[in-house]
Amino acid sequence: MALELDHLFVFVEPDEAAPGGRAFEALKALGLEPSFTRRHVGQGTANVCYAFDNAYLELFYVLDERELEATSLGRADFIARAAWRETGASPFGIACRGEMPGDSWVYGNPSFPPGVSITISTEGDDPAMPLAFTSPGNAPPSEWTDGRAGRRQTAAGFTRLTIERLTLSKVPVAGDALDAFHRAGLVEVLEIAEGEPEMLIGLAPGRRLRVPAFIPT
Repeated sequence: MALELDHLFVFVEPDEAAPGGRAFEALKALGLEPSFTRRHVGQGTANVCYAFDNAYLELFYVLDERELEATSLGRADFIARAAWRETGASPFGIACRGEMPGDSWVYGNPSFPPGVSITISTEGDDPAMPLAFTSPGNAPPSEWTDGRAGRRQTAAGFTRLTIERLTLSKVPVAGDALDAFHRAGLVEVLEIAEGEPEMLIGLAPGRRLRVPAFIPT
């Protein structure tokens, strides 16, 4: 299976993802509607997700640090990623459909169905790099049959979610996950620059969003 963008996440504070919060209200101003929310039982995290035809955007946050620290996700340093403003870690995650390129390790959430796991690139052992991983699913939201996608973002007229530019603090390893994502078109442009991490998201047709600032362009 060719690599495809499944979803991307951005670490936010819990109140930012709630009605009235900065991220929630910025997306609402663009006409986006939450498609589903989930509490990751046994992992200490939760989300608010916005489904498009091809992929979805996930506002990701920590609810219980002790619960999170009890998992093997310490290797990915979610605590530092959640506190990215203070730690300099990357707040981003990029999930693909297809086989993970490069070296990787396997994570199984206690709430996953039997036999289901995700593969995480070892590139994410460096918290300054976005977390690259595989999705447990193999179909885009337009093909989901469980109702999670809702109306997707049809009310606002948006169909596709893309990553137009990803700013990194260092060059990714050739042949590893982020380099492969770039070559496969999941990330259109990789830019190396100092300063806060940034991702430019395309909301087709015709709009863009800079995250984690949640500023439309």
